[in-house]
Amino acid sequence: MTTEKINVLIADDEDGLRSTIAAWLKDEGFGVEEVPDGTEAIKKVQSHDFDVALLDIKMPGANGLEVLRYIKKNSNQTEVVMMTGMSDVSMAVEAMKLGAREYLTKPLDMDQLVPQLKALLKKRDAEDRIRRLQAEHTARLLYDLHNPIAGLKQSIGYLLKGMAGPVGDHQTELLGYMTNSIDKVILLLNDMMDLTKLEGGRVRLNKGIGNVADSVSKMVHEFQIPIKSNKITLDQTAEAGLPPLEYDSEKIEQVMQNYLSNALKYTPPQGAIVVQARKVQLVLEEGQQPSDFVMVSVFNSGQGIPKEELPLIFDRYRNVSSDKENKKRTTGLGLIICQRIIEAHNGKIWVESEPGKGATFHFALPVR
Repeated sequence: MTTEKINVLIADDEDGLRSTIAAWLKDEGFGVEEVPDGTEAIKKVQSHDFDVALLDIKMPGANGLEVLRYIKKNSNQTEVVMMTGMSDVSMAVEAMKLGAREYLTKPLDMDQLVPQLKALLKKRDAEDRIRRLQAEHTARLLYDLHNPIAGLKQSIGYLLKGMAGPVGDHQTELLGYMTNSIDKVILLLNDMMDLTKLEGGRVRLNKGIGNVADSVSKMVHEFQIPIKSNKITLDQTAEAGLPPLEYDSEKIEQVMQNYLSNALKYTPPQGAIVVQARKVQLVLEEGQQPSDFVMVSVFNSGQGIPKEELPLIFDRYRNVSSDKENKKRTTGLGLIICQRIIEAHNGKIWVESEPGKGATFHFALPVR
């Protein structure tokens, strides 16, 4: 990595210190942006890509910890280094817990600053390479598993058609059970491959300008027949005059498909599914001003989700998408994939529910 490629954001309300650090780094070939407070730092991160953010802990507007939280949520490639006085070391330790790479105590040792930043980014790049290799290895393994299993399903299909000789009722039943089991494995492998690609950064969003209500309507239309055949009431509304968004329609339709599949699965006969799209204002991070979003909500009148399980809905290591009495299960990865897709759009995804009162799944995409 050459210094020309290193872009640094310096956020500190001490004008003299900030200017000194900026001048020193510029002399070493770094690209530098300066801001005097946390609110301006967040605005810079929203509009620029940085390799490193040097953040003072105590600043006007949003403090260093608030800026750190925003960066960790919205800019995965930006490494954060906190700058603090000796009296603020405990806050610096808290910053490390929140994801800061290092903290430097004032006054800074300028001779060591450049080597520290270069070492930090070298470590980041090495970790990125390891993650990519792990993702590629996992994807290759999943693909290698998928092919023979899909071939096995095809062979069973031939047997069921009698292409290898007559098949009795008992054999048909067993082969049907095998097919259903294989379908579950293929579903799991497909979800795992999707998630691996998303988490490995190997899926690029194909964004275009459009109205998200159109994508919602498209998926609702595809679910009309199964919803009606299950004697479920469907109500769809979209607020008039929704602003156009920049989004990947295919990926958002994938989110809607998951939302509607879950709603169909957990809504009892004579129940209801309600789909809404409307403009709202949300604050994604503490210290930010409210911003405009288009929010899509899918309500189902099923049994709802226990309060203690709500925080686990988007946990890939815990499958709470089950109904023990009716033996309804999913792979548990669908909602995790939805979360990764929405986060890649700099949006928000969440669920609200009370036992016995149904559940509402939301996602919100930012207005340009």
